[in-house]
Parts: sequence; C-alpha cells; structure tokens
Amino acid sequence: MSILSLSLLPFAKRNLRRSLLLLVLLFTTWGLVISCSSSVNQVKNLQLGQGEQMIVLGDSIASGYGVQVEQAFPSLLSRRLNVPILNQGVAGDTTALGLARLQTDVLDQNPWLVMVELSGNDYLQRIPETETEENLRQIITRIQAQGAIAVILGINVGVVGDNYDRLFEDLAKETQAYLIPQILKGLHRDERYRQDDIIHPSAAGHQIISDRVFEGLQPLLKAAKIPPTLENLVIEE
Repeated sequence: MSILSLSLLPFAKRNLRRSLLLLVLLFTTWGLVISCSSSVNQVKNLQLGQGEQMIVLGDSIASGYGVQVEQAFPSLLSRRLNVPILNQGVAGDTTALGLARLQTDVLDQNPWLVMVELSGNDYLQRIPETETEENLRQIITRIQAQGAIAVILGINVGVVGDNYDRLFEDLAKETQAYLIPQILKGLHRDERYRQDDIIHPSAAGHQIISDRVFEGLQPLLKAAKIPPTLENLVIEE
C-alpha cells in the first residue's frame, strides 16, 4: 500500500462512519413514519369530524414555564398549523389534577382533537405508575367518549424513566389513541435546549418540540376528517 493510500485511511474511515450514521438515521425515521402510518387508521374517532377545537391538556411544559407564552410549543404549533390551539397547560399538574379539570378545561370546550402532555410531575412526585396509567386511561377514554381524537405526547426521555415508554405505548394500543413518542428526546442533555433546572425546555427547545409534534401529527391529519372550523389546517403533501 502506498504512503498516499495510508494517509487517506483516516478520512475514509470518518466518511464511512458518517455514511453509516446517516443510514441509521434514515432507517429510524422511515421506521417511525411506517409505524405512524400503520397505526393511524386504528385511531378512535378518526372519521367522526366532531368538535371545533384543538386543545393541549398539559403541565408546565405545555404552559411554557420559564419562557414567554408565545414561545411555548402550543403557540408555535398553532402558528405552524395555521389554526387556534387552546393551551390548557397548568404548571405542576399531575395526571390526577389534569383529570380533575378535564371536564371544564377540555370537554366543555367542544374539542375535535386533544393532545395530552402529562405524567412528568407524577414521576417527580414518585406517584405509582399504576395510578398514572389509570388517570391517563380515564382522560383518554373520556375525551374519546366526547367524540374527539386523543393524542398522547410522550415525554419519556431522560427525566422520565423507560417504563413510561411501555406505559404510553400500551395505553395507545389499548385505547386506540394516537401516540407521538419522545417529544423531549435529547433536549435535557443540551444546554441550548433546556433551562438551568434541566427539566424545562428553553425557547429553542420548545421550537424543537413544536417541530416534532407537527411532523408527528401529519399522518393523523392526512387520514382524519377535518371539521369545518379547522378547514385552514396546514397538512403537508
């Protein structure tokens, strides 16, 4: 082997690693798209088209703790989807507290689609997972009984343990809700995307969450019956 060939070996190895990483990312993304596409037609109330509003039922992440209201992901998502989104995020809420205000904050607001972003405070307060699961089940089934679509926003990366992965997946299958997993993935590890408390996203982190939820919703929105009040909803081709 020539000296020139030997000198090029490190560059070739780096390029190979980059190519392999790109392939892994492409297959992972493709797998997520296929998974969403295959499960979307099983979502309850997909074709009812009842209700008028999109709503987020959540905790401090939805409410935008530590950032401006317009920087929180529900506001960013609302602008990107080009429709109003009612933000019913309350800082400190557990799944039990979310369940307690479900009727007034969600069901009485004539929902078409409800995104549920809860369980982080259950984890921090060491509430048993069985209790968290049952509260979420009641929230989801009551939303569906209203004729609305229930979307679970999975917040299970880093701060929330691996068991929440299983919890969200099992609930989505059992109740025929739509799951957008791991919306916080990697954010707490990068100081650009989190606040000093590590738990809450920064404005830049909320932008990433908004992007993830927007992309995650697209297969659902393409398959769903959209009510007239949301006819300007942005759905990508």
